[in-house]
Amino acid sequence: MQNNCWLPCLEQFNDYAGDWGKYEAVLYEIFKRDFIDTKPNFEDKQVNIRRQPMVNDKEEAFIHITHQDYNKDGERLPDMRRCERIRWVRSFIEKYNCDSSQCSNCDGVKVWEEDKQPKWGGNRIHLLLEEERFMVVIERKNTYFQLVTAFYFEQDHSLRKKIRHYKNCATKIR
Repeated sequence: MQNNCWLPCLEQFNDYAGDWGKYEAVLYEIFKRDFIDTKPNFEDKQVNIRRQPMVNDKEEAFIHITHQDYNKDGERLPDMRRCERIRWVRSFIEKYNCDSSQCSNCDGVKVWEEDKQPKWGGNRIHLLLEEERFMVVIERKNTYFQLVTAFYFEQDHSLRKKIRHYKNCATKIR
């Protein structure tokens, strides 16, 4: 859809003649610019990335926002929907509070916090733009936030479930 005034353009795989190596190099440069060379802020705190374990000389956060564990076996493979939206991750973090009345077909980003669970290190903030079927997740730490993942909802039922979760959540931020 991409009718939102603050969303950057997609980084299309087809623009690289189907060459995964070239495409991945461009994706990594975008990631490096957005999360290593400079850092976004959320609620006036810096958003850092999880660096370890490195995979093919790339930080774990990069792998999480560009790959998916399709078989739930720990092996992550490229996810083109995530890859093409790599520029969106920082925009979600920095511009989640935009004035939705200025964008066509946009109800704004739904933002909520989920309480810490034993497997997590801190509360998690979810930023969901329903119209674009895309979500970014960051984790609250004492003095900063940490990027956890970002993904596109392929399945309607998964998106509906997340929207219900937002509606029933007691800790809405926006």
